[in-house]
Parts: sequence; structure tokens; C-alpha cells
Amino acid sequence: MSRALPMNTPEPSTPKGRSTAARILDAATVVLGRDGMGGATLGRIADQAGVDKRNISYYYGSREALLVRVVQAVGEQMARGMEATIGEIERSNAEVLWSGATSEPELARAYITLLGGSAETPEIDHALTALKQAWLHMISSRLAHAGHPDDARDDLASLVLALLRGLLIEWTETGDGPVVDATLRRVDALFTLPPVPPSDR
Repeated sequence: MSRALPMNTPEPSTPKGRSTAARILDAATVVLGRDGMGGATLGRIADQAGVDKRNISYYYGSREALLVRVVQAVGEQMARGMEATIGEIERSNAEVLWSGATSEPELARAYITLLGGSAETPEIDHALTALKQAWLHMISSRLAHAGHPDDARDDLASLVLALLRGLLIEWTETGDGPVVDATLRRVDALFTLPPVPPSDR
């Protein structure tokens, strides 16, 4: 039976501790995106961070707790990216969501890797499920703001999320380009309500 992991790692109390913990988190993100779930070993993460493996245990407890923290960092980064663009009128709904997902490419790659390789780790799956629910809530809120009725929002939010996740995979493989732009236009069209037909009166 797997033990429950804390969803939030305590903040180190010294500047040096905070710097080391941040370096380990950044290293885990890079190694995960580069080497995949199986390749994200404590040894490789420690080498990338320039620390001893014992430092990872000290700051994060375990590899699984560190990867849960990577998922949380993905969510925090998405929220920051969306908040930064939320007031920009020229940005479409899809562009705001997309900028939140892609503002830090290493985190986007790590997220895709975790989505594909976390089935054996309940703690990471739990963190990914929480992140998915947060995404769905944000998308649903934007659909509500666009005027979509309550009974249609859940299904439409799930469709938008599936399209954005698929596009994120494409983007991590090929980068920006016409396919991404065209797909974002199609995603944005989902936020637009169809015109109301004129009444027969």
C-alpha cells in the first residue's frame, strides 16, 4: 500500500534552503521532460541540480513527492500565465488558456510526460486529477462568461480540455506553427455561441 504524501512541501526556512529546493524542482522538471518518467531517477535529478541525492529526500521526502510538486508547479504556472493575459482584450479565450499552458516550455513537457506515465503512482495521479479539475473549472468559467448555458458547459469544457491537451503534445514535439494557430482558432470557436435564429413572429 502506498503512503499518502503531503500535497504541499513545507517552505525551507533559509534563503539557501529555498534556493536548493527550487534548483531541485527545476532539475526534476528538466529531467522529466527530457528523459521521461522512467528516466527521472533521483540520481539524474540530483546530477542536474548539482546536489547530493540526500538533499532531495531532505527537501521533498521522496521522488513521488517531488513529482507531485512538479504537477503543482505546472498548475501554478498555468494560473500565472492566464492571470497575466486575462485583461488583454485582444486575446481570445483559447489564447489566454494556451499562454497559461505554454509560458514555461519545460513545465509543459514535464506535464505531458506525467500524464503518460503516472498510472503506477497514485499520489501523482491524485495531483494530476486535481490539476485537471482546476483546468475544467477555468474553462467552464470562461464558457459561462461567454454565455453558454449550464447544461452544456461540462461537456464543452471536457472537449476544450481534450483539444488543448492534444495540442500541447503536438506543440512539445513541433513547437509553434500553423497547426497550433489553426487549432487554437478552432478551439476558440467553441467559446462562441451560435447565432440565435430569427423568430417566426
